[in-house]
Amino acid sequence: MTRLLLADDSELIRSRLSNVLRLIPGVEEVGTTDSLDQTLHVVSNSPPDFVILDLNFSDGRVLDMIWSLKRLAPLMGIVVLSNDASPYVGERCRKAGATWFFDKSTELEKVLALVEYFPIQV
Repeated sequence: MTRLLLADDSELIRSRLSNVLRLIPGVEEVGTTDSLDQTLHVVSNSPPDFVILDLNFSDGRVLDMIWSLKRLAPLMGIVVLSNDASPYVGERCRKAGATWFFDKSTELEKVLALVEYFPIQV
């Protein structure tokens, strides 16, 4: 079973995406957070298999957060979603430790397929 954490400061995105993720066979849990501090707290207490992380949060720098998340849970997959899906931003996220990088407006189906077909078992 795959455990997920969805970290996005938009209530609408969290609600819609978590409802879809819960329908995927093999997904055990979908937790949500709306801040970087809350995300760090959840991961430090009970690391999920995947964290799906929005690139923009009002309470901090996500690139630093990615590095911190990988230190807390080295085997956890980090999926970054961004409306700025330029190759430059994607490369910076991967260098920080993100496992995958997707365009939030056009590649959500790829995120769902990733969760369904490539579960990470920790």
